Amino acid sequence: MLEVLMGSLFIVVLSSWLLNMNCLVMFFMILMFKFYDNGEYNIKLIMFLLSIWLVIMMMMSVEFNLKTYDLLLVFIMLLISLFLTFYSETMFIFYLGFEMSVIPVLLIIYGWGYQPDRLDAGFYMMLYTVFFSLPLLLGIFYFENLQNWSIIVVCLYLMAFLVKLPMFGLHFWLPRAHVEAPVFGSMILAGVMLKLGGYGIMKISLLKGDYIYLNVQMIITMSILGGLWLSWKCFIQSDMKMLVAYSSVVHMSLVLAGLLTFREMALAGTMYMMIGHGLCSSGLFCVLGLTYNRTLTRSIYLNKGILSLMPICSMWWFFFCSSNLSFPPCLNLFGEILLFTSILSWNIHMYMIMLMMGVFSSMYSIYLYAFTQQGQMSNFFCFKNFNLNESLLMMLHWLPLNYLMLDLLLMILY
Repeated sequence: MLEVLMGSLFIVVLSSWLLNMNCLVMFFMILMFKFYDNGEYNIKLIMFLLSIWLVIMMMMSVEFNLKTYDLLLVFIMLLISLFLTFYSETMFIFYLGFEMSVIPVLLIIYGWGYQPDRLDAGFYMMLYTVFFSLPLLLGIFYFENLQNWSIIVVCLYLMAFLVKLPMFGLHFWLPRAHVEAPVFGSMILAGVMLKLGGYGIMKISLLKGDYIYLNVQMIITMSILGGLWLSWKCFIQSDMKMLVAYSSVVHMSLVLAGLLTFREMALAGTMYMMIGHGLCSSGLFCVLGLTYNRTLTRSIYLNKGILSLMPICSMWWFFFCSSNLSFPPCLNLFGEILLFTSILSWNIHMYMIMLMMGVFSSMYSIYLYAFTQQGQMSNFFCFKNFNLNESLLMMLHWLPLNYLMLDLLLMILY
């Protein structure tokens, strides 16, 4: 009788949780599909919802102890800075929140990082973000009413966002920060912090879009070629975390190139891609961290044969690697289609480069999964499989990532 009662209670709780999840992702999807009706407001709300969702996931990935309460204060500080960034009315307040958001990530790297090299990684991150954001502050105060913009003035406004996104050539701080950050630090870096660059370009485009459009040909070309180069570089990485970090730069290079074409479909594709990549990359770093807790190594050569030892772990690796290569019904698929189309409409001669970029960005995800999950493991002992809390954490990443796309298709059809 007790077993039947507990089973019924579990079914009721699970059904209510799934109903709440369905309502949340439906609301999320409606905002994404209708964001151009009241564009700037809904973009703000979508980005802040993504921030709250990922901070909840970060809290679930932490084991609570005395030091955890300090971490909760850091999370609150992060949400306040992100709220200030997304809901600012003036460019100066936006700049203030944009810079404040770096401080919680720096504290996470310094306080909860793994190795002594985290000091250098944090210094690199501060050096890049603060130094390259000073031209934005200069542009806000001195070039606001300038009539004739050159490529130099455009770079003054965009440099801070190109570093945060990051663009190829300005991305060197990101892999080091990912490698030294803990799991929840990498989750917020990939899930939200990179999206601040895309949101900043959207915001500045609403104000100075005409001037920017006339001076971005070189940035688009460098971004696409850089993304192609980094997709090749993913195949020579021995650290799995470094590979996932470089894959984030590849996806963001596509977002940057599509966004600067100033097509309406590119704006929609950017939103789908940023939300999808935020959930997918956060999930990849999360499953990588859970694997690292068991094998105690991030080496792609030492993590072998996980499929035979932890099949549930391999299942989540498969789900997120397939989502990373935009396999349907992942939200990334719709975003990539729109971004590819907008770039080719901007310049049809890019078709060969875009084809190569699409192929190689899919191949390194297949390479990552096949190389780590199959084969024979060097250590012949069994690992503890994923528990219920870890599986729930992974499902909360994967379900919105794929369910949003299905709801979007249903709304288009009906």
